[in-house]
Amino acid sequence: MLRLRTILGLKDAGLSLSEIRDYLDGGKHTEKKIAELTERRDLLSRAIENLQIRSTAPGDLTVREIELPERLCLCRTVKARDGAHALAVIGEFYDELIHAGVPISRAWPEFCEYPDNELLKGEFPVTNFTVTACLPVDKNNAQPEVVRYPAGRALVVNYKGSYYDLWKAYAALRRYIDENGYIPSGYPQEIYLEIEADGSVRLDETCNITRIIVPVKEMDKEKQNIGIKEA
Repeated sequence: MLRLRTILGLKDAGLSLSEIRDYLDGGKHTEKKIAELTERRDLLSRAIENLQIRSTAPGDLTVREIELPERLCLCRTVKARDGAHALAVIGEFYDELIHAGVPISRAWPEFCEYPDNELLKGEFPVTNFTVTACLPVDKNNAQPEVVRYPAGRALVVNYKGSYYDLWKAYAALRRYIDENGYIPSGYPQEIYLEIEADGSVRLDETCNITRIIVPVKEMDKEKQNIGIKEA
């Protein structure tokens, strides 16, 4: 009965009968079996998380704390005239890498980094801005020119609405940072969801979902106390 429950449990988890046989009777080491099942679990967790993000309600500016994984990325920095120009150049960059057979990572989606400390201060330019397109690649096949984004704590807002109103999400992040004793430890990053099947994006579409991520660290306790005295 124990063996039968194990087989049925693995089958319900999505493993084929041949895979189950390999897990139970094959020559794989236990550590390798655990690693493979853990990877499957993580992929399912990310799929669930993506569905939860897509169900974000308009006007929801909830700030959440997350742990970012380490990401190795191929990057291209763009001096964009406007949002449409940025999307076009970024799309060309991703197409180049995919057509070149670059082994992309399944652990984290592509994202854009905005090297601009003013975003969290209320400045939100939609013309003449700099953006870095980042495509996470498989760690086991990473090229020498990859950029390492370290693991660490971050704040995130999943925003549903026109990209031109995204400043509201940045304002919510700024308030959370100030109220909870954090300071940014990296530049803001944005992940774009809900694009059309042909890859097009309408920046003013109210159904757009943008995930804004800001790496943070705790402010030094001494600095916090100084800030309180000055206030």
